[in-house]
Amino acid sequence: MDLNTVYLSENLEFLKKIENNTIDLIYIDPPFHSGVDYKEFNDRWSSLETYIEYMYVRIREMHRILKKTGSFYIHCDANAVFDLKQTCDSIFGRDLFRRMIIWNVGSVSGFKSQIKGWVRQHDTILFYTKSEDFTFHKQYTPYKKEYINKMFRYKDKDGRLYRKRRDGKQYLDERLGNVVGDVWDDIYSYQTRTRSKEYLGYPTQKPEKLLERIILASSNEGELVADFFCGSGTTLIIAKHLRRNWIGVDNNSKAIELCIKRLDG
Repeated sequence: MDLNTVYLSENLEFLKKIENNTIDLIYIDPPFHSGVDYKEFNDRWSSLETYIEYMYVRIREMHRILKKTGSFYIHCDANAVFDLKQTCDSIFGRDLFRRMIIWNVGSVSGFKSQIKGWVRQHDTILFYTKSEDFTFHKQYTPYKKEYINKMFRYKDKDGRLYRKRRDGKQYLDERLGNVVGDVWDDIYSYQTRTRSKEYLGYPTQKPEKLLERIILASSNEGELVADFFCGSGTTLIIAKHLRRNWIGVDNNSKAIELCIKRLDG
């Protein structure tokens, strides 16, 4: 296995060739059991059981190759999230399930809004670790201007903004912002941002900021990030930008061509 390389391969065959305890962070955005043929890949299955067995053998291999300090993120939606959680619980152990992240995709318009009932507005990302000794760096979002104006109303002789607290002054420039929780509503999907310069038309392409958050939180510079359903290559692009090593695998030649084009761009 060569680092910083994208492979055209069936991922299960590829996974079996990787040594134990090799990868620091795995993010996957696999088929969702949606029943849709996207042309780039087919997400139609004969049964839910068939789909879960397909995912089980692959997730088991991903668990094997994760380092003790490693993290695993699997992106899914309501079609199979609860079945996938049971699957991941059986492999990682329920006690190593860390969080169910709700990603508000930011749009309830279009065809999906015609459904009878509440319109689906989020994807789910399940977060597991290999052990209790895992890498994690909290992420923050900047304070909004209105919040700063309301809360940091005082200015010292050097022009630094602060707010009063019982134990003294709390300076704005010493605060990191709002800590990110498990509901992400500040990153819009391409269903909403169809004119984004990032969007290349790949049907399940994810925003760069989504992967940036995950990679910054759960890895360090120089560590190895892997995506075994790499699709259009967003995970690899961001890992490269953030000075991580990376590998990507997909069985679709058009996806691999797009990955290479983006990585070389």
